[in-house]
Amino acid sequence: MADHSGFGHFKLRRHHWVLLIILLLCALVYLRGLFGGFLFDDFPNIVDRPELRALDGSLFRWLALAVSSNSGILRRPISMLSFGLDYRLFGLSPLAFKLTNLALHLANGVLLYQLARRLATRLLPEACRARLEPHMLALLATALWLLHPLNVSTVVYVVQRMDELATLFVLMGLLCYTEGRERMLRGESGPLVAVLGVGAFGLLAVFSKENGALITAYALVIEACCYRFVAGTARERMAIKAFFVLTVALPIALFLGYLGLHPQWLTAGYAGRDFTLYQRLLSEARILCDYLAWIIVPLPSRMGVYHDDFMTSTSLLHPGTTLAAIVFLLSLMLAAWVLRRRSPGLAFGVAWFLVGQSMESTILPLELVFDHRNYLPMAGLLLGLVCALMPSVATYWSRRTIAVVCSALVLILAGSTASWANTWGDPLRLALTEATDHPYSPRAQYEAGRQIIFKGTANGQRAAAEREAIPYFERGMRLDPTDIFTPSSLILIRSRQDHLVPPEMITNLAWRIRHVRQVQINPFLVVLTAAIQGSVRLNPGQMKLLVDAALDNPRLSPSMRAMVLNNYGHYMFQIAHDNQAAISLTVAAAAQDPTNPLFEINLTRLAIALGDFSEASRHLLKAAQLDKAKMYSATIVNLEQQLSTQGRASESDGTPQLH
Repeated sequence: MADHSGFGHFKLRRHHWVLLIILLLCALVYLRGLFGGFLFDDFPNIVDRPELRALDGSLFRWLALAVSSNSGILRRPISMLSFGLDYRLFGLSPLAFKLTNLALHLANGVLLYQLARRLATRLLPEACRARLEPHMLALLATALWLLHPLNVSTVVYVVQRMDELATLFVLMGLLCYTEGRERMLRGESGPLVAVLGVGAFGLLAVFSKENGALITAYALVIEACCYRFVAGTARERMAIKAFFVLTVALPIALFLGYLGLHPQWLTAGYAGRDFTLYQRLLSEARILCDYLAWIIVPLPSRMGVYHDDFMTSTSLLHPGTTLAAIVFLLSLMLAAWVLRRRSPGLAFGVAWFLVGQSMESTILPLELVFDHRNYLPMAGLLLGLVCALMPSVATYWSRRTIAVVCSALVLILAGSTASWANTWGDPLRLALTEATDHPYSPRAQYEAGRQIIFKGTANGQRAAAEREAIPYFERGMRLDPTDIFTPSSLILIRSRQDHLVPPEMITNLAWRIRHVRQVQINPFLVVLTAAIQGSVRLNPGQMKLLVDAALDNPRLSPSMRAMVLNNYGHYMFQIAHDNQAAISLTVAAAAQDPTNPLFEINLTRLAIALGDFSEASRHLLKAAQLDKAKMYSATIVNLEQQLSTQGRASESDGTPQLH
């Protein structure tokens, strides 16, 4: 209850000071993690994104960046624009990008506190509401969330800003919803504030990341557990129920109806996965239990980037924990429902967590496990647990004891998070830790080998680093018979060591390329490029074996096929000196991906090299027409200059440089 006396005003200010101390502690805890550079998916999404590097003051360039992401069906334009803003202000400084992430995390902490203090009183049993201060409960829940080590992979992993931004707007929308509901309970006009707030901030959340669409489901959890559809008039109660019918029930019904009419939309996504929809649903029951365990007992050794060592559930009894996990989750939901009156905090925490996982941890064909999926779901769960447990704790412990224990808990979490953030602050340290903590993860073994080579190369000791990395790559090969990253790396190392690649390594790589389910062709393209440059010696027969294997893989997308054909054409021109084959392959690449101007540019270069300037002009004109984002404008201008002087720029060596 609000205290309008001087003492109450002092306490309110004190709470703000405590929140500020928590925020400063959080900033200090993450400090060492801000210096680790870009990681993993940061490179395709940020560092290597041409639309980001092409930014200037024009609106066109910003719009091109906004819609450049392939990470979601809505392209996440707000997240992409935030990356662009960092780039324009600070260049490709990973420290600046990570500082922005940390600032967003702290802002989310402030918003969570504001939401939690509004809800805490309503999440307590009525008998306890007079003796437990909602501000203190909100501060405890906020501190536990801000300083939890499970959030490290969201805060210092730049690309996960998408989750942070979606959370920012969801919390803003929910604050508007609670403000509107509080006004309605006071007999004031509130529906407009609630609806417009959820709608406007919900749109911003969705365009940051698609799981922002869960904002109305989160609002429903708040309504069901905190306000219970109570309103001043019957009309307002009907309006509240109608709002959730339109924003929760109707979208779910429409989505299920669409799946019923177009099941291939869902099943097609599993073509590139090594698990089925049924296996995913079984596995996610165990994964949700793991998430709960990581939240309650936060051991960083269980967390990390790579969880490809997770055993997929193939039946209710394989592994045996599958059925137990399903029974536990059902029992948890039943307990939350039965105890919703006696322990509204428990009901709220369970419902919030499950709603938060409902998009990424159910039927969509995403990877099975990711730490960052707990970022917002954990916030409500922690608030609910604090409100569920504190009434019993307050019955047996004094305020001083509670304060000491809670402070110790917060400091323990802070220490664990500081240590984990410090690990993330060095890519090599993180990679070696991951390889140790996840010894059966092929990705972790590959990344450890890769980071060892990067570090050794930076220190001028590449050869020694490659020898040190080989055991990690070999272990990764043994763990995953379809992985193409590790054998590609071993081929490159073997080529640099003795310039000869054993035929069995090429045969093995070809088999893997042909059968890999999750097709990521980049490692093979690196080998192909190295062969073009002469650093890997592959004869035409070996090159054809690898290319045919890639093209035989039915899971290879048209754009990937186009790149393989294009690079093979480059090889035929540069190494095999077969001009006609080079032209045919590059034409085939353009046919596979007809909207990519790169292939028309390469056809222009080929025509210039062969002295066919009219054909070169035709391809260059087409390239200019396709280059709507103006990503190749400088290259096109340069080629126009070559054509205007009848190829004098290419007469010095007669050989163009294809890409």
